[in-house]
Amino acid sequence: MEFKDEVFGFVRDLVLRLRNESHKAMRAIRSLDHQFSSPHTPPQNGVVERKNCTLVEMARTMLDEHRTPRRFWAEAVNTACYIANQIFLRAFLGKTSYELRFGRQPSIKHLRAFGCRCFVLKKAGHLDKFESRCLDGIFLGYACVDFGGQASC
Repeated sequence: MEFKDEVFGFVRDLVLRLRNESHKAMRAIRSLDHQFSSPHTPPQNGVVERKNCTLVEMARTMLDEHRTPRRFWAEAVNTACYIANQIFLRAFLGKTSYELRFGRQPSIKHLRAFGCRCFVLKKAGHLDKFESRCLDGIFLGYACVDFGGQASC
């Protein structure tokens, strides 16, 4: 390289190559076969389309059960997906999707009804002696990392 300006192009090309290689490696590790389908042709994606319909129907039912506002539809779909991965979906194998991925049965002790009343603990900061230690909220789903949840207060 003669000039400093050439470094940026070199680094950009290197980053792009590394991204492409990492995506190929991840697909190989996960044994994913990347297939394309024509746009606007749902019959080519039969299994995926049916799964999407199932998740949307589950989300609609969860929203209606506790009369949860429709603006929480995305949280309802995420929760429906989380629950669907915890229950039997592959009857012919006798295992859940969770068991197939992690090799053990999922714990369902932490499951709660979507849209039910919940209480969110306030951070222990400058609270008065008789001030409420929690906020009243609506349960909106599960956290990705731990057994916590999401709520709207």
